[in-house]
Amino acid sequence: MELLTLLSFDKYAYYIWFSYFLTFAVITILFIRTRSIHKKAITQLRIKYSRN
Repeated sequence: MELLTLLSFDKYAYYIWFSYFLTFAVITILFIRTRSIHKKAITQLRIKYSRN
């Protein structure tokens, strides 16, 4: 089976590739937001529990 034939998905190609793209975009956004929130939480905890 040829790779391009496998990836064409016949008449559903637009729907399937859009779904893949949307899923990848959402996961990427969630990863970036979670990382940002985690960094802010660590910074706030370091400020709260710092020994001056």
